[in-house]
Amino acid sequence: MSNLLKTELYKLFHSWYFWGIGIFNLLLSSILLLDSKERSSNLIMASLYNIPLLYFLSIVFIALFIGSDFSGRTLNTYITAGHKRSSIFRVKLIVSQIGCIIILVFPFVHGIISQFYIGEKLFWNDSTYTMVLLTLFAMITLCALPIFFAFIFRDMGKTLTVSMVLFFVMIFLLNSESAQIISRIIPMGQLRLISLQKVYSTNFCLLVDFLWNFILYFIAGSAFLHTDLK
Repeated sequence: MSNLLKTELYKLFHSWYFWGIGIFNLLLSSILLLDSKERSSNLIMASLYNIPLLYFLSIVFIALFIGSDFSGRTLNTYITAGHKRSSIFRVKLIVSQIGCIIILVFPFVHGIISQFYIGEKLFWNDSTYTMVLLTLFAMITLCALPIFFAFIFRDMGKTLTVSMVLFFVMIFLLNSESAQIISRIIPMGQLRLISLQKVYSTNFCLLVDFLWNFILYFIAGSAFLHTDLK
C-alpha cells in the first residue's frame, strides 16, 4: 500500500491540471475578494466565505483525477499487479482528498499575505482552533461528494455533470428562504457560517460531517469492491 500511495502522490503533484486548477482558483478568488472582504472581519474569513463559490473547481479536479484512472484502466492495472481493491480505494481516497483540500485552501494565500505584510491580525485562541477544525471537516465533506460520484459512475463525464448540477442546487438553496436551516446540514453552508462567525453548534456540525462522510464512503467503497471494472 505504501508504494501505491507514493505512486498516487507522485501523479498528483506532477499533474498539470492539479496546479492549473489551483492557480486559477487563486486568481479567481482574488476577484471575489473585492466583494466578500466587506462581509467578513478579515481577509482569511473573506477567503473562507468565497470557498463555496469556488467549489466547482474541486469538482473538476476530482472528475479528472479519478475519472481518468477509470477511463485509462489504471485501476485495473493496479488490481492486475496484485493490489487489493480495498487498498486501492483507500489510497485513491486519501490522495484525492489531499489534492481537493489543497485546491480549496489556495484562496487562503491572500489571508496569509495579509498576516505578514499588511499587518492584519488574527488572534489565535480556543475558538480559532475550533474554527480551523470545523473548516477542515467541512472541506473534507465537500470533497467527499465528487469522490463518491466518481466511484459510483466510474465515468468522468457523468461525475462532472451530476456533481455540477448538485453544486448549483446547493448554491440556490443557500440563497433561498430556508438558507439558515440548510446551511447547518451541508458543508458549503457550514463554511459560510464559519466565515460569518455564526456557527451555533460545533458538535452538531461535526456530527453532520461525520455522517455525510461515513454514508458516502461506505456506499462508494462497497460499490468499488463488488463491481466489475470495465
